[in-house]
Amino acid sequence: MMGKVLKYCAITLIAIGSLLSCRKSDDSLLTSPKGVVSIAHLKTLATSLSTTIVDDLSVEGYIIANDLYGELYKSIYISDQSGGIELSVDSRHTATVFPIGARIVVHCTSLALGDYGGSLVLGAQPTAEYVVDRIAEEDFDRYFLVDCSSAQSIEPERISISDIEPRHIGNFVLLENVNFGDQAGLAWCETDPESGEPITTERILYDNDGNSIILRIEGGCSYAKEKIPDRSGAIGAIVESFNGVYQIRIINRNIYF
Repeated sequence: MMGKVLKYCAITLIAIGSLLSCRKSDDSLLTSPKGVVSIAHLKTLATSLSTTIVDDLSVEGYIIANDLYGELYKSIYISDQSGGIELSVDSRHTATVFPIGARIVVHCTSLALGDYGGSLVLGAQPTAEYVVDRIAEEDFDRYFLVDCSSAQSIEPERISISDIEPRHIGNFVLLENVNFGDQAGLAWCETDPESGEPITTERILYDNDGNSIILRIEGGCSYAKEKIPDRSGAIGAIVESFNGVYQIRIINRNIYF
């Protein structure tokens, strides 16, 4: 996996162009009165549906999910040893701008933490009905340092469905010995009856102990029309929460059946 990450980062260095330089780290960019804090600490600053970060602080981690397979729309996930979080970014090319495995420093001052039913998202201060806005592409250099030279392979935490708890929200996990029951053989995504195009769909994932969890699949993902496996296997995913109900989202096509 590490070889794939490094190869991909090398390609990214050529493709990024004027969007954002995938640069070597600059320790001077990490210096602030509050210094670098963990993602877990950053999350504790969310005290309302939308909380603007006024302290001068940063988080540092690694990019664990983007739109390489169409599983996310204008967002990425990053993680450190304490956990993970979603970043809302106004880019349709996050696989190029934010390659998986790259080290990232996020300067959080003036950004906002939004609470979407229990899942926290870091984005720009809201201007309308949403709890955060997307961070504008022209502001990427202001808020992000992306460093491919320090790329790492990020391994998921191996857990069972019954193990999922609040600390896993935003985290990369691997659920093993799971299956799709009578959904096996169906397409990952249902189709719109008028357009015939795949639409975002919720499937149910089961384990051998009878536990289940919602699996949300973006209609624009590259495998939307492929068939769901008819055997047990493993899924690598991000844990999300909506109004107290856990759900997961496959990232980087981590489907092992």
